[in-house]
Amino acid sequence: MVKQTKSGGEATKLALIEAGLKLFGTQGYDAVSTRQIADAADANIGSIAYHFGGKPGLRLACAQFVAERIATVAAPAIASPLPADPQVAVAIMEAAIERFARFLVSSRDAGTYATFMLREIMQPGEVVDYVYDTLISRAHMRLCGLFGVATGLDPESQHVKAAVFSLLGQVLYFRVARPIVLKRMDWHDIGTAEADELVAVFKINLRGLIAAHKKG
Repeated sequence: MVKQTKSGGEATKLALIEAGLKLFGTQGYDAVSTRQIADAADANIGSIAYHFGGKPGLRLACAQFVAERIATVAAPAIASPLPADPQVAVAIMEAAIERFARFLVSSRDAGTYATFMLREIMQPGEVVDYVYDTLISRAHMRLCGLFGVATGLDPESQHVKAAVFSLLGQVLYFRVARPIVLKRMDWHDIGTAEADELVAVFKINLRGLIAAHKKG
């Protein structure tokens, strides 16, 4: 997880979030007790109520932490205004996919984030709503806009929305199915060289998808 450099209350708060992410992700929210979380964070059990108002508040704080981390990774590639030039739109999408892919497939922290979010997605509620409203819908809409510029299609059409989800889904697979990927690819881990190979494939797929959908 993220190296702790803060002290006192902030360090305890971060430790509780990290413990929550791991335990909620591996065991499920309902199966984890506040005592387990406090012990894993080496904190007083009362600190959960003090910092988050209780276990539900910690759950939401975990989601906020993940959303902020992913937003930081994605922002440089998708924060600028939509371009008018299709080639520029493609280049921005490639940069976005590359940043997202390198973080998701190579970062140790990303495994914990993904496990936590997959658990939450299976039981929709406040956490999924928060992540959707603050991160997923905005990032997806932005990528749809870029895809629309690149292809000439309506960025809010169902077809474009599905196409963009398919682009993101291919990257997610390499995190969710990591053990299978490593076994089949005969890789010990996914380091820089392996990530380079995957990113190259993702970019080829992106350009192929755009070419197949391009109007005219």
